[in-house]
Amino acid sequence: MIAHLEGRLDFKGPDRVVIDVGGVGYDVRVPTHLYDLLPNEGEMCKVYIHTHFREEDGISLYGFTTWEDREFFKLLMTVSGIGPKVALGIMSSITASDLAEAIVAEDAKALTRVSGVGKKMAQRLILELKDKVAEMAIVSHERRQPADTVSEDAASALVALGYARQAAVAAVAKARESMPAPVKVEELIKISLRYL
Repeated sequence: MIAHLEGRLDFKGPDRVVIDVGGVGYDVRVPTHLYDLLPNEGEMCKVYIHTHFREEDGISLYGFTTWEDREFFKLLMTVSGIGPKVALGIMSSITASDLAEAIVAEDAKALTRVSGVGKKMAQRLILELKDKVAEMAIVSHERRQPADTVSEDAASALVALGYARQAAVAAVAKARESMPAPVKVEELIKISLRYL
């Protein structure tokens, strides 16, 4: 099984990429938010891979920028009625951490706002995944300071400017690593824009 691919980004589309590894191009399906997180075509990149096989379609590769996202994708597919296409659609609509929080909090309303998730599927997600998700400890606040409202405000401002939420959060996190604390929201937004 392929755990990850690291190579030159040969093609970047909204829902798939082609990564050239040693002269072999791997066609990888990805969540739509990855478009903003991946480098430009021709640059090096690394994606974590889930390999899926179906007799009708053969082998399909699904890629994610973090190991946690890949594991969450696999977890989604353990729910009855959710295959790789539906799971990818869900992960294109919401971050893994926000989805995990909604499941653990049993927030069916938040889940039904996710593309492709109706009331019944929301209930299945909560019923079948609540304990497993709690064990994985994927929550959006785990990598932030408890009172880090500055990062949250900066990410919200970037979303208001038209950037995808997951891309905005990732850019703010990168910017925050390079800045000393305390930091002002305006400064954080300015630095974060360099990563978008």
